[in-house]
Amino acid sequence: MPPAKVSGATVTAPLKPLVDAPGLSLRADQVEYLEQILLAVAVGVLAALGNLGFRRLIEFFSWVFRGLEWNALGIREGSATVLLIPIILLSGGAAILILNFFFPGDVLGYGFPNFLEMVNLGHARIKRRWIVLKALGAALSLGAGASVGREGPIAQIGGAIGSAVAQLRRLSVDRAKVLVAAGAGAGIATTFNAPMGGLMFAQEIVLMGQTDLTNLVLVVIATFTAVVTSRTIMGQASAVFHPAAFLITSYWELFSYGLMGAMLGMLGAGYIRFFHATGRYFRALKMPQWAKLAAGLAGVGVIAIVLPQNLSDGYPVIDRAINGELGLGLLLGLTVAKFVASAVSLDCGAPGGVFGPVFFMGAMSGGAFRGLFGLIAPGIAGPHGSYSLVGIGAFLAAVTHAPLTALFLLFEMTQLNYTVALPAMIATITALVVARSIESESIDTYSLAREGKTLAIGKERMVLTQLPVASVMHREVDVLSENATLADVLRMAGETAQATLPVVNSDGELAGLVVTRDLLGVLASGTELGALINAFDLSRRNPPVVTPESNLDQAAQMMEYEALDEIPVVEHPNGGRFLGLISRRNVSQAFNRVTVSLSAHETGDRGIFWATGYRVTRIKIPAGASGKTVRQLDPRARYAVSVLAVQDGGDPQNGFAPLGPDRVLKPGDLIVAAGRPADLRRFIRELESS
Repeated sequence: MPPAKVSGATVTAPLKPLVDAPGLSLRADQVEYLEQILLAVAVGVLAALGNLGFRRLIEFFSWVFRGLEWNALGIREGSATVLLIPIILLSGGAAILILNFFFPGDVLGYGFPNFLEMVNLGHARIKRRWIVLKALGAALSLGAGASVGREGPIAQIGGAIGSAVAQLRRLSVDRAKVLVAAGAGAGIATTFNAPMGGLMFAQEIVLMGQTDLTNLVLVVIATFTAVVTSRTIMGQASAVFHPAAFLITSYWELFSYGLMGAMLGMLGAGYIRFFHATGRYFRALKMPQWAKLAAGLAGVGVIAIVLPQNLSDGYPVIDRAINGELGLGLLLGLTVAKFVASAVSLDCGAPGGVFGPVFFMGAMSGGAFRGLFGLIAPGIAGPHGSYSLVGIGAFLAAVTHAPLTALFLLFEMTQLNYTVALPAMIATITALVVARSIESESIDTYSLAREGKTLAIGKERMVLTQLPVASVMHREVDVLSENATLADVLRMAGETAQATLPVVNSDGELAGLVVTRDLLGVLASGTELGALINAFDLSRRNPPVVTPESNLDQAAQMMEYEALDEIPVVEHPNGGRFLGLISRRNVSQAFNRVTVSLSAHETGDRGIFWATGYRVTRIKIPAGASGKTVRQLDPRARYAVSVLAVQDGGDPQNGFAPLGPDRVLKPGDLIVAAGRPADLRRFIRELESS
């Protein structure tokens, strides 16, 4: 059932109960919440299966590229054949480009910031094909050895699964957003065998900490369901890392963990800036995308000639580091190699995530710090593996600005060994504070912030992001022809109440924008205006525009930046036919209406419960019932159904209104009716058979 439009706002009708059993005695809101719980369970199970399928894809392409092809080229460590390693990555790049040819825009690069924007600033509608494409693209990338992670793609795969389930049930945007976050958290939870870590990932990173306890419970259900499903299928093989027992030999070690946190905080802030500087460099290169991808992967291959451990996400190498099996020189070399190679891999266009490289660098740099600190103060330095383990959490917090995610992942990776708690908190919080003091944006929000976007928005702006410009724009406005004379411009400027006058060409396309205050300024300045001056000469070229699909938050922000009270609405972002104007007043009125509606719902409707067995639904008037009135249909007497309101099918923007008994119904009209489900079905059949 599509959402109903009420004065430009979108509201969702109560869901149909799953069962109509009188003995259950469940209120409508309880049945609805029960359905949400079942959907969260379904998302958890599907995300776990998606994760397991993704793992199999990675294993398959690793066998193809670093098994079959590696052996076919005769690559042997310690011989001259290692010079052929770049060929492995280039062949993987060729496969990625083939996939991108068929699905442009959905395969290349680090797409997680775009995913976060869809969830927090969009309508939480993730493309269903991402379930397959993100898995294929990242598996090709990891299989060939690109220095990327699997966690970003699995979060997007889980999020796409959650979005698909939400779309199938036609849930509201708020409900869909929760299921998307639940799917993303379930994917992460399954990857690390860490349900609470997945929960914190969904809460801190995907939802930006903006959710209530009720919705958080749904995410908990999804993440735990995913881990249970994974463990049921794979058993102990579901664990990615196997750290040695965490030990603290002396409480003096806590000082060293704080010092390590400060060092990793600086390194994390540096990585954020280096990562995005590398991205700007690749975008500025005057070469086709295929050449950028080839150059980047070839560079990663050259690094792997010296350090083959740097290939792919390096999970086995991380496992060795957290067990204290790597030397100081190798730890330092791998830290630098991953620092460079991961940025190059993702920014040149290789699909994948950044979590894996962050884990890798955290483990290597943490172990390297232990080695260096042990040279200075050997008496208070603990086991090498313990520093590598805590380094993962500290560096993760520094780069993602998500300390709870880092801490819970550490706790669960060590099987809830709370000996790690104090060192982990000291290092993680220190790293976060230092990193944020240097770079206020995380690796995922950095590029969005540079575009003027912020994911940390309040409920007021969140409301505006859900309303399209088309719902409140003015279509009947005064416009000027681009050839209009100065006299015509002055006459219309004096007669109109608009703050701006759009200038259109002969094809109805926007050519410019005359701002009346600019016009008054020109006249007051005494500037000589010749007889040949026309509207186009007086207008602002390339004025800011929005499309009908833009949301009101985008329109409001644009008006603020441009210091305008009105913005033209055109067909597409690059221009096209002029459609109307959106004003600050339109935005303010829409916001006030929705705020009042939401307040009424929170303070009133939630306290009104239908008797068991009753529901409210919307019914579209079929052609056969055209021309009839409610008095003629007499639904209350014949079916015990009450008709509450009607929406004109020819003008849905006017929303719902009370329905008089003699109002003639037309095909396409929507009516709101209340009654028992069986009675409603009989009434609907009567309408359809009329």
